[in-house]
Amino acid sequence: METRAEYDVVQISDFRLPGGTTSSIAEEVRAQSQAGLSTAVMHAAGSVTGYPIPWSTHIRRILDLPGVHVATPRDRLHAKVLVIRHPTVIWSTPSTFDHVTADEVVVVVNHAAIDGGGTQHYDVEATDRRVRSLFCRDPIWAPIGPVVRGTVLQQTQAVPLLETDWVNIFQMPAGSTTREGFVSSKPVIGRHSRPQPGKWPDTKEDILAAYPNSEGYDVQILGGAKIARRKIGWIPGRWTVIPFGGEEPFNFLRRIDFWVYMHHPDLREAFGRAAMEALAAGCVAILPPYMKELFGDAALYAEPSEVLKLVDDHWRSPEKYLKQSRRAQEFARGFSPDMHLRRLHKLGVELPAAPAAEPRDLSRRPCAAVPTVVLCLSTADLKLSRGIAQHLRRSGAPVVVAMFSDHPAEVALDEGEIHVPSAASFNIPEEAGDAARRRYVVRRLGLLLGSAEARRVVTVSGEVPEPVMEALEGRAIEHHWVRPDDGAPLDVQLAVRMSGVSAVDAETTQEDVAVKILEESALWA
Repeated sequence: METRAEYDVVQISDFRLPGGTTSSIAEEVRAQSQAGLSTAVMHAAGSVTGYPIPWSTHIRRILDLPGVHVATPRDRLHAKVLVIRHPTVIWSTPSTFDHVTADEVVVVVNHAAIDGGGTQHYDVEATDRRVRSLFCRDPIWAPIGPVVRGTVLQQTQAVPLLETDWVNIFQMPAGSTTREGFVSSKPVIGRHSRPQPGKWPDTKEDILAAYPNSEGYDVQILGGAKIARRKIGWIPGRWTVIPFGGEEPFNFLRRIDFWVYMHHPDLREAFGRAAMEALAAGCVAILPPYMKELFGDAALYAEPSEVLKLVDDHWRSPEKYLKQSRRAQEFARGFSPDMHLRRLHKLGVELPAAPAAEPRDLSRRPCAAVPTVVLCLSTADLKLSRGIAQHLRRSGAPVVVAMFSDHPAEVALDEGEIHVPSAASFNIPEEAGDAARRRYVVRRLGLLLGSAEARRVVTVSGEVPEPVMEALEGRAIEHHWVRPDDGAPLDVQLAVRMSGVSAVDAETTQEDVAVKILEESALWA
């Protein structure tokens, strides 16, 4: 008699997808882990992307959570609930799942069956038949919102739809606070999205209407602006542009007053996860009118030509702005992980009394055991530097902590730590000039990196001196910047030169920082 591994939930999708598909899966898996449920994540390569790219960062972040296991379509396993996300993936994958069974099969519809231009993206009935043949179960179709539900019904009414939407869940980020006013002396308009043509308005006029190149507004873009440049012919000089993945969205959103999301007229967002992140951060969101069906009065709605009128109206009335900001955050709190657990319970998943506690296995991270130098530029950051180094060593990485100080006798070093004398402690006189002192730092750091055979450098400091950057130039070394989240503005020009940037606040653990560094290393491998 064959034996099968038993799981509460199995999640199937194409884990290479970088955006809302995998971030939503990650949130559900995280909620399941915290509740003590067992989860198998199973990659199914579909036709949505044909690039040989690694799994999404969102997925890699949840692989070492308690109760989470990686499975393949060839494994023998049984789930109480099998969740398939993205219909095109299950329709197009060559995997056959011969030994995968489930009590309930749910097809989460997170992509419109028909877009605003009338283009059909997948055949609902044909996909339904394929799921039935693969798993010998009648699937339940679960749209994530009213927009995508409407596109399914527009194509067919022959598949069973879940009565309530399978909305994406959202955990309010640590450090979320209620806004007390505007973030700057003029309106800050921002947006963050993947760098895809559909995520931007179709014309130069609409782009500049929503995101003005004007001294009266500060425009911040996270996700790159190549598409906008293609439409406009240039990148407006008054925009600040950060590449996709260049900063954590929540940190970015705290610098934004008005989150404006105008996109191509043919696009119909199934849910709008980026919009939900903006609402959770307390931004006043301005969205296309069709999204009101989901977000209601939590956001404002406009065509591109109407955006600045709404911005100016709320800028002139701080009370009106703050009322809308608080309404947005209250709405976001309603999409909690508990909602997901309740719908799993309705499908037959019993919640255990208490979740299992297992330590995170950092050695499973790709590119974990990379020789690393942690640069500590101030004694105030030594405790944090040591903690990060300790967790990186758990991954199998050889780690050296290098402490820069003018007064070496004042710092007692532990095993695996070295002192790098500063130019001042070597009595290089002031009259020798900045250039001489700079050359000294560059040379000392270069010798250190060579002797440690470093392939990864972690600089722990509020600022990264230019000599440090100069010492790393031309070397095949990742450079990660760990900075205190003290409210100081991010040096964007410096950040884009890094392999990764981590902001550390009171809620951030040293292990969290180490995990993020290892995730970023995998992206640069």
